Amino acid sequence: MASGLHGVNHIACLAQDMDETVRFYERFLDMKVRRVANDAPGEKHYCLDLGGDGTLDFFEAPAGTEASVRDRIGALNHLALTADPSFIDEAHVRLESASVPVRVVERAGDKTIYFSDPNGITLQLYPAAGGSRG
Repeated sequence: MASGLHGVNHIACLAQDMDETVRFYERFLDMKVRRVANDAPGEKHYCLDLGGDGTLDFFEAPAGTEASVRDRIGALNHLALTADPSFIDEAHVRLESASVPVRVVERAGDKTIYFSDPNGITLQLYPAAGGSRG
């Protein structure tokens, strides 16, 4: 790790519908809202617990609004979350039972899955047993 860095504090994303987004992460990934931050009157964002000290933060930005416009260069390709292999299997079943498309990839003998959240963010559940990418 680079000198002076301590890991990810938060990842900021946009949500078209906050209620739908929070329900998705709670239902399929057991992620809970750690806190709701009020940045300014009428502007708040939800901080979902990633474990450790990190959060996945969502700011509401309904489609077609100025806030929903983002540049493509530098846009997030996918967010890989480290998970126990048994949790990956459990999430896979939950997602497929709700007709959420899942792509399964085997990496070094371990199962990893890719799927999208309601905002079109591609998520990957990466096996904790799969070692680091370092």
